[in-house]
Amino acid sequence: MRRCFIIIALLLGIASGITFYTQKNHHAHPQIVWTAGLSPDRVEQVEAFHGWLRANGYVDKDGELLFTVRLETTDNQSALIQAVSGMAGDLIDHVPVKRFAPMGVLEEITGFARENGLDPAVGYGEAAGDLLMYGGKQYAYFCNLATRGLLLNLDLFEKYGVEPPPEEWTPADFERIGREFVRKANAGRPRQEVFFSGAMPQAILPLARSLGADVFNETLTAATLTDPAFVRALETYYGWVYRHHLIPTAAEATSTESEGTSVNSEATPQLAAGRYGMILTGRYVNMDLRRFRNGRFRLAFVQLPEWEYKNLVTTSRNTAIYKGSKHKEQARLFLKFLAAKEYNDLIIRSSDGLPPNPEWAEGNSEFRTPPGREFEGDLHDNELKWTLSIGIPESQSPYYPLGDNKLSYAFAKVESKLASPEEALKQAEEAINYSIRSTVEGTASLQEEYRAACERQRQIDRRKAAGEKIPAGWIRNPFYRKFYRDRGMLADH
Repeated sequence: MRRCFIIIALLLGIASGITFYTQKNHHAHPQIVWTAGLSPDRVEQVEAFHGWLRANGYVDKDGELLFTVRLETTDNQSALIQAVSGMAGDLIDHVPVKRFAPMGVLEEITGFARENGLDPAVGYGEAAGDLLMYGGKQYAYFCNLATRGLLLNLDLFEKYGVEPPPEEWTPADFERIGREFVRKANAGRPRQEVFFSGAMPQAILPLARSLGADVFNETLTAATLTDPAFVRALETYYGWVYRHHLIPTAAEATSTESEGTSVNSEATPQLAAGRYGMILTGRYVNMDLRRFRNGRFRLAFVQLPEWEYKNLVTTSRNTAIYKGSKHKEQARLFLKFLAAKEYNDLIIRSSDGLPPNPEWAEGNSEFRTPPGREFEGDLHDNELKWTLSIGIPESQSPYYPLGDNKLSYAFAKVESKLASPEEALKQAEEAINYSIRSTVEGTASLQEEYRAACERQRQIDRRKAAGEKIPAGWIRNPFYRKFYRDRGMLADH
């Protein structure tokens, strides 16, 4: 058996050598690797980049490209493991910067970004730009963004004679309009088949934020899920599902087969089929709707219902340069391409989220109302407007490296009757804070920084208790930085 393994290993080694030699001779110029998957969209984006290189003169005397990009597939966790072990591709896609940057695996690009139009402060602004930053330095650039709201099937509201909700509304509005909608939509049916909205437990965070609370404190040193705002938000969402029955339970949401694959799981097909009046999504939903046979219905895009402070969660797909890359100059050109008109036009046409550089969308009639798709309504314009005004990323702590969602965990506990909202949120908070303590204790490079941040948090708490303004530079949490600025609670800007 051992001899067999040795023979196989030798054969594999020979085959690898032949492959390497063949590729080396076939490609006179280097290839850089982008770990972004092999979807048709990514293939099209690579082809567009090659065209951009050619158009900008990055060719040799024979007209051949000086380098090319090759796609590879890996998941987020595998990419991190590869990077730590020195085996990552030159460009890493889907990068959560605050998880990767503290590991020392990403190339800092602050100066390059500022000089080449990739500075987030002059694009989507400071709040969205936080997705690209760690420790005051930039490590990535956007491939696309999303600020999700509620997409309405206006034809369905007209069918049941219900006035659709306005762009901004409250939880009380949601319940009032929702009860009318499900009553009229299910009249004469033996059981409820039509729901006001698809599942959206992600609404719990914006609901709590609308009352001034966030998952982490100002310095990201501790979770704060026991804040009364989270209790109220979780109870409210639970009521929408189980008391008012405006939103399907998990069992109800999966009871109807989906029409193929969807960027929103079962939600998009159910919106198109007339089973949901609205779903939580962004303009990327058109990547599904445009291929559905019944996808041509009138749309409207409204904000999530909230109490006081209007906010939505902005997310992004980011690409960063691997610190160990041997082709950093070429990789920088790819990031420059992401901010260029050619790439942004591609994202605009495909509706693959928001383009990384908003200047190519603002005032662009083909973005606001794509030709022949007037029925898509205000979807495009509203998402861009909200991203530039009320969009705020989820806060991520450098001391909490896990990518899980403890709010979803808490709701699942309540939904399963395993805990009250207060108990579930307390358990979630304790789990996060235990992980933070364990991470800091086991990571020498974080310990001094963490102690200083905790002392800063005590200073912030004393100022808040005294009703004093807080220096903007003390706030690391992107939600509180924007919330306090909007409320005039910062000592400087």
